[in-house]
Amino acid sequence: MMDHTRYRSAIMSDPRDPDAALREHRENCPECRAYTERMRKFEARIERALRVDMPGGAEVLPFTRKSPSFVAARRWLAIAASVLLGTAIVAGIWLTLPQRSLASAVVAHMAGEPDAWQRTDIAVDAPALQDVLKDSNLRLNPKAGIVSYASSCAFRGHKVPHLVVQTPKGPVTVMVLVHEPLRKSMQFNEQGYRGTLVPVPGHGSLAVLMQDSGISSAEIARIAAQVDDSIIWSR
Repeated sequence: MMDHTRYRSAIMSDPRDPDAALREHRENCPECRAYTERMRKFEARIERALRVDMPGGAEVLPFTRKSPSFVAARRWLAIAASVLLGTAIVAGIWLTLPQRSLASAVVAHMAGEPDAWQRTDIAVDAPALQDVLKDSNLRLNPKAGIVSYASSCAFRGHKVPHLVVQTPKGPVTVMVLVHEPLRKSMQFNEQGYRGTLVPVPGHGSLAVLMQDSGISSAEIARIAAQVDDSIIWSR
């Protein structure tokens, strides 16, 4: 029985090959049928690209579909397309690596301060909170909720505010990372913590996370937006 690899190798030279075995495989394999359709569309684009306009409106196709020159051209274009696609994929992965590394560092930091996760209705003293926030040039308005924990922590070479805000869903840790700019938000779920990294243009980013007790990613995103909206930057 023909497999995917043999089929795709066979139709590389001619996606319209009428061979009965190829046709049977294609009819019973949705993936290869879709692949064949993509190859046929790709071939049609090559044919259009290779057409040469002649004086008097005549049109000449310099290569026939079966000619070695046409096959070689199609293969080279396919290789070039694959290289470009691979480059795009690698670039996408490369861009997400810093964010994943940052998320892991935030989660690792949580292990050093387990007492911060207590449920309470007692807020830290306002002067103590402001002392933690001042170096990051921000303050919180009252709608942020009860800030039950505030510490200035060493994180990736900088002192950053580490806060815990009490919410109806439980304690939420917020780390204000003014030295960690991000391109886009990223949610994470690691080692029993669920959270999100939120870019703050001109002010680095926020890490917002909770101990994972079944809370949804949408709820985490909502809490992160509420925290972000509660910050007042002094500059």
